[in-house]
Amino acid sequence: MPLWVIFVIYILMSATGLFLIKTGTETTSLVIENSIFNFRLSIRLIVGFIIYVCSFLLSVYVISKMKLTVFYPTVTGIMLVLTSLLGYFFLKEHIGVPQLIGMALIMAGVIVLNIQPAAL
Repeated sequence: MPLWVIFVIYILMSATGLFLIKTGTETTSLVIENSIFNFRLSIRLIVGFIIYVCSFLLSVYVISKMKLTVFYPTVTGIMLVLTSLLGYFFLKEHIGVPQLIGMALIMAGVIVLNIQPAAL
């Protein structure tokens, strides 16, 4: 499988895991009653955690095949934009004009970072 496909799967799994963890915390609770801990985890939180751990394992593989100076800034930029869009569309979080400009600048930086120099 091409490295870029694994890279995209990693990003999608990581963003999905974070989204499920965020939405899964809404029904997760920790209660102390009569000196007894009652800890309830939602299935969404558990699934999100599992997906996020799997994405971490994929990232270890991808990091071993890519330059760290390209991998980390690219992943960070794409994840910032992707999680912001997930928050906007699914969690109804507000994204203003300054955030949109910031996301456009981040994506421009990711593109510039990944431009390969021309062979002479």
